[in-house]
Amino acid sequence: MAVDVEFAVVDVETTGFSPAKNDRVVEIAIVRLDNGGRVLDEYVTLVNPRRDAGPTQIHGISARQLRLAPEFTDVVGDVLQRLAGAVFTAHNVRFDMTFVRSEIERAGVATPTFPHLCTMRLARAADPSIPSRRLGQVCEHFGITIPHAHSAVHDARATASLLFACIRRLQGAKSVSPSDLDALGVAGVLTGESRWPAMPSSGRTCRREEATARSENEPSYISRLLAKLPPANDATPEMDEYIALLDRVLEDRRVTAEEVDALASIASEFGIARDEAIAAHEQYVDDLTRVALADGILTESERKDLNDVRHLLNVSEERLSSMLADAAMCQSGHADTRTTAAIPSARSLEGETICFTGQLGCCINGDPVTRARAERIATEKGMVVKGNVTKKLNYLVAADPDSMSGKTEMARRYGVRIIAEPVFWQMVGVSTD
Repeated sequence: MAVDVEFAVVDVETTGFSPAKNDRVVEIAIVRLDNGGRVLDEYVTLVNPRRDAGPTQIHGISARQLRLAPEFTDVVGDVLQRLAGAVFTAHNVRFDMTFVRSEIERAGVATPTFPHLCTMRLARAADPSIPSRRLGQVCEHFGITIPHAHSAVHDARATASLLFACIRRLQGAKSVSPSDLDALGVAGVLTGESRWPAMPSSGRTCRREEATARSENEPSYISRLLAKLPPANDATPEMDEYIALLDRVLEDRRVTAEEVDALASIASEFGIARDEAIAAHEQYVDDLTRVALADGILTESERKDLNDVRHLLNVSEERLSSMLADAAMCQSGHADTRTTAAIPSARSLEGETICFTGQLGCCINGDPVTRARAERIATEKGMVVKGNVTKKLNYLVAADPDSMSGKTEMARRYGVRIIAEPVFWQMVGVSTD
């Protein structure tokens, strides 16, 4: 019997493929539609998974963005309200549904069995000639554009459009109604909203663009340090120790309040003035720029690393652009080249222990670097690869400096040196794309 029905079209971005292996949701979008295809509500938020962000190069979400997002327990009421009484709809629905169920259960909430619909199967029923199972290619076949693939809200909107494109195709061929759940291939029985758990709505959301803007506008600890330093004096203090500590602080491409306290202590001890510290920071970025351009190529990963460091050190974007131009001139032979002393270079690493966390983001000769390959290179350089973090570990390589993985948190607790992936490749003398 046909009934009025609403659809909750869901898309999630995740840290991996299996909740059973502790993979978590990092972004969820829900587009709720009536049986005429009219959008009733749209909800999207990043979700802090309290672990590493997973394949950032695929979903485009960084740990820095996730640090500012609510956890799933904070938004479980908001999610449930948008699922209640509707047909859970997704492209390859079992993937999204399994993750959402897992997150709801983690939050300690029991839900009724709810009906679900897979647009991947529906598209095949509507048009057996579809070229692929992938959302992007199926949408293209039906004339639907996805502005940003692997963005939960854009994928959910595209799936919603695909749902009703398929329904219209079936209506023309078989007179199928959007309310005829059996004909659409809906599995399960529709459960009224009254049978769903009543959870309060937090109203909390954190979209990608909001998280990016907030993280970029956060005043850095370094800027606060510079504000506290005295103006220039006639003294010219020795900067080696300050630069050496700066080097150590920036290995993990993040700066903490404790690290700034250490820098401030060194600055005070040596009488470093504000303009001298600024000059040291600019020199550090200048040296890093020359290292990045040593092979004559500035890759995207190197450009991102330079931008991250200049942001942490409160160096302007204009200054970095000028440094890049000057360094390029040096490489082309139009200016005197200088060697760098501040940035770590390839050195003897014999016997030093190292561990990796998170999915690596760099490429070598166009091929993404796997954990196994990175470990093999470390071993070839004489390092001892460890699977876990202990107090005796020398280095933990974090693919994402803001990673919330268990290994990273353990390393911070033990005081183990955490180095960002670009720093590791520089240490072992390997050029990345």
